[in-house]
Amino acid sequence: MATYTAKLVDRTGWSDADKHGIEVHVQKKFDLAFEGTQDGVDVSWGDGTPQDNLVIHFVPDIAHSYLKQIFPDAVINPDDGGYTNTSQRPKSGTEIYQTVQGIRNWPWETRAMIVFHESLHNLFPFQTTNFVHMLDGGGEAAGYAAAKPKLAYGMTQHNKELMRQGFSVKNPQVL
Repeated sequence: MATYTAKLVDRTGWSDADKHGIEVHVQKKFDLAFEGTQDGVDVSWGDGTPQDNLVIHFVPDIAHSYLKQIFPDAVINPDDGGYTNTSQRPKSGTEIYQTVQGIRNWPWETRAMIVFHESLHNLFPFQTTNFVHMLDGGGEAAGYAAAKPKLAYGMTQHNKELMRQGFSVKNPQVL
């Protein structure tokens, strides 16, 4: 039985209520992915450590990108809710934006879905973007892996299998 760790790093100044809501919904997504297995993921807020399997940085917006400071050549799509950089393979870095296109009040479940999506990129640093986005042909068939994921797409069985596979191989994280 393996228990993996996912650390959520607050670089926004979230309220305790917001952090709790996000943590609960991210935990639910990972619990669903590992349902029926003996493995699992413990999600918590704090500083990332080298022992963590996954580190997700929450930043105010793209203008305040933590990863852009580390990877100045990063090209971030202004429409995206998150970004993952794997250019320093095998090290991966992921951030989620508090505000996207001027909208700050995203539901916690939507933020959790974006965490799930970006985690797929993070946990497979040697794969292309399309490895995730075109899963099972892309679009709705890709579920949460779609280039523009939607809650309505749902988490597919293939999403779950890929997430479990990704966690099974530890790669260094941007702290």
